[in-house]
Amino acid sequence: MMDTPLLTALRQQTANLHQDVEQLAFMRQLLSADLQVEQYLQALQRLYQFVAAVEPNLVHHFGDEQRRDYAYFPRLADIREDITELGGQVPTIAGAPAHHCQYQAIGQAYVIEGSTSGGKLLAQRLKKKLGLTHSNGLRYFGFHRRGTWSLFVAWVAGLELTATQQQACIEGAKACFQLLLSPVDRRGVAAWQNNLMMT
Repeated sequence: MMDTPLLTALRQQTANLHQDVEQLAFMRQLLSADLQVEQYLQALQRLYQFVAAVEPNLVHHFGDEQRRDYAYFPRLADIREDITELGGQVPTIAGAPAHHCQYQAIGQAYVIEGSTSGGKLLAQRLKKKLGLTHSNGLRYFGFHRRGTWSLFVAWVAGLELTATQQQACIEGAKACFQLLLSPVDRRGVAAWQNNLMMT
């Protein structure tokens, strides 16, 4: 990863939260020796809820695919297709999306785009373990093939932010990790989104 002040700060200040996410039960299941399709489906369903809570804000700020710097490419539909193809039930998403400031959105994008690096390794494992392909069950974990992480890193490297703006990026990333660590609110994703810091 390109070493820039913002990326270094994001990496360092979210390291513990990143490790906590890797210890979540559904994440550990993906690495278990006896992984079954049902366990993979449970992970996809949880990730669907998480991405559904964060993606509207990223689309709001960075969704113009004609942007010359960084554009966020939605991936919720990829998870939905993976779940459906494997015979699972797509979680119900209710409520209006929450929009946060652009700098918090940068932190959220850091978490989502950064996950594609781990997705590359998981895709290889899931392909071997469960016999899945990028067109059958591995659309989401195959998102790394679009190179969006590299585009994000290159864009962030060129940003000139104030200390306050950089801190907002860090807080957005922290809140994004904490959202994934928290249980989904029974009232749905809209209520779950309230765990993301508002400005």
